[in-house]
Amino acid sequence: MYFFIPSGVPGGRYVVYMGLTKATWLWIHSKAGILIMILIVVHLVLHQQWIVRTTKSFFRKGEKDAVVKKSGD
Repeated sequence: MYFFIPSGVPGGRYVVYMGLTKATWLWIHSKAGILIMILIVVHLVLHQQWIVRTTKSFFRKGEKDAVVKKSGD
C-alpha cells in the first residue's frame, strides 16, 4: 500500500485515494497509532505477572549455574 498512496498534492489538485482525502488518511493514521499504543499498554499490564516471573526465572537460572561451577572446581 506504501507505493500506491500519493505523497502530497500534485499540481495543486484535490487528491482522493480509495475515497478518502489525505487529511482523512492522516486522521486515521494518528488515531490508529494511539489505539495501538493503548492496546500495548493494556497487554503489558495484563501480562505483568508473567513478565516478572519470567524475568526472575531467567536471572535465577544464571545464579544457579554460577554456584554449580564454583562448587565443582
